Amino acid sequence: MNAPNQLLASVLLLLVVFDISQYPRAMEARPLALQRAGNSKMFFASLGLECKCCDAASGECRSSWDSSCPKLKCHPWKSH
Repeated sequence: MNAPNQLLASVLLLLVVFDISQYPRAMEARPLALQRAGNSKMFFASLGLECKCCDAASGECRSSWDSSCPKLKCHPWKSH
């Protein structure tokens, strides 16, 4: 890396550090809005969860459902 590129990289790094120190809330995480995804099986699978819908009167669970499920039971797909 030549001198002008090193200088530019150093200045940009200092700007980022200064910005984070002056406005720490700008870098904080926020909750995801999950309204569009609903509670579909594929959405939870993309997060690494296996879910079952347990809304039957007898308490039985099923691994597939079409509409939203009020009683989901989810666990990580790979439990140690």
